Amino acid sequence: MVDAQHMRTVMERYAAAVSAGDKEAIVSFYAPDGSCQVPVGGPVHQGIDAVRAFYEGNELAETLVLTGPVRVAGNEAAAPMVAQVCFDGVDYELDVVDVAVFNDDGLLTSLRAFYSLDDLRAV
Repeated sequence: MVDAQHMRTVMERYAAAVSAGDKEAIVSFYAPDGSCQVPVGGPVHQGIDAVRAFYEGNELAETLVLTGPVRVAGNEAAAPMVAQVCFDGVDYELDVVDVAVFNDDGLLTSLRAFYSLDDLRAV
């Protein structure tokens, strides 16, 4: 089983990579057969090529900041975050909870982002 601190660190680095717009760094956290679903309820992007295509084809949050401690149980981690985005010149915030599953090599096999655009707040 992967170390809990490793999972916390990956979630912190994931948020930093999103904020930096570093899509290659984001993809590097995934296992070859990993998947992402952003947001939950949307399509599941399965396999590293699909994950890469998702991140390359979508605008990321301008910043993604952890708002509390990353919680770890078994090989899963949940991270409360706030995403800051801009639409049509208006700045918004959106609360997000990312839930990740890790394999024994410490790579993401699944990352699911829980949020609804109904919860956007103008700032």
